[in-house]
Amino acid sequence: MTRRRFLKPWLCLLVLSSVLPQAAAQETGQLAEEENAPLVTDASLTLAAAFEAALARAPGGELLAAQLEAAESTERRRRSVVAAAPSLQLRYLSDRLQTRQGVSESEFGIDLPLWRWGQRDSLVSLARASRTGAAEDLRLHRWQVAGAVRESYWAVREAQQELQLARRDVEAFRELEQEVQRRIDAGDAAPGERLTAEGQRVAREATQHEAEVRLADRFFGWRVLTGLHVLPALTDETVAPEVTGYLPLDVARADAARAEAALAAAQAEGAGAPRLLLAVRHDAQDGSEPIDSLAAQLSMPLGGAGHRQAALAPLRLEAARARDLVIAMTREAQLAHHEAEHELHAREVALSDAGARLALAVDELGLARRAYRLGETDLAERLLTEWRAAEANRTHLLAVIAHSRAIARFNQINGVLP
Repeated sequence: MTRRRFLKPWLCLLVLSSVLPQAAAQETGQLAEEENAPLVTDASLTLAAAFEAALARAPGGELLAAQLEAAESTERRRRSVVAAAPSLQLRYLSDRLQTRQGVSESEFGIDLPLWRWGQRDSLVSLARASRTGAAEDLRLHRWQVAGAVRESYWAVREAQQELQLARRDVEAFRELEQEVQRRIDAGDAAPGERLTAEGQRVAREATQHEAEVRLADRFFGWRVLTGLHVLPALTDETVAPEVTGYLPLDVARADAARAEAALAAAQAEGAGAPRLLLAVRHDAQDGSEPIDSLAAQLSMPLGGAGHRQAALAPLRLEAARARDLVIAMTREAQLAHHEAEHELHAREVALSDAGARLALAVDELGLARRAYRLGETDLAERLLTEWRAAEANRTHLLAVIAHSRAIARFNQINGVLP
């Protein structure tokens, strides 16, 4: 009999204590490597190519295919000779177990559901509305993916610009710290000013780290969205001509037309399909010659208004919901066009103002640095000037990104894809 060997509790704790810190350190190292990974830009890659890459991996393709199949199935039903699936009927009668007079009857027939007047025409409208709705849904799908790609792209570019600004600030305040140290060594400044300059540099380094984390997060979102590990070259879009169309509104109208067509098709069915039974009958009796005959039977459903209204109620609700959505999307289209146009104009003005402010800040900074080197101003005035110049530079560069993003959003609202 073999003895089972178990690890002693203290040995298990020792193993875990050595493994867990290594796993945590490995995960931390991966995150640090992710944050410090360089952002690679490919000059040959365009935003349109990135959009196609994102479209190929975007969810929603199965639903679009199902909608097209639904439209095709309606078209196939319209082309059918009968209104529904036919059925076979077999009937046999015999007195073998009762009177035993040799009487037997057998009947074989086919039951054909017939089209009601105008029912096939309503299916024509439903098939057309379904195809139009499927095409609009496909356009909306592409439009939504394009919007996500544009927003992700400019979010990465904005984070990249913020990181570059943070690095410039760190370098500027590192040079200031060195300049303060030289003044202290020359006896022209108090030793405490070194701590002030060092504190400002450390604060800028913390801002730089936050910018690195933000860029890593946004670039990771770009890779998940597009599957690409590179970014397109920085290219500005041109302002497309303004149109009055709005894709969500077009889809809402197509959905409303599809819902109305489905309701009309259901109403055209009435109480049900008339049914025509065509049968062959064979009658036999002992001592008599068998008789073969043809039979035709027509059944027409009547009444049942309460049942029909109950069956139509969900379709009426869907049609009413679709009509309300058209009204809501009409308002949304007006607001979206106004917001896109207003944002574009506001960003143009902001970019112009930021350029003028930057020009003044650059001149002021040059004079302040010269005056500080000559000992005409103190560190507080120099820091204030550095802050104003850095903020002006930051405002201008981010205004450039914001203006480009506003153009992309304006084109997106007007249905212009990359």
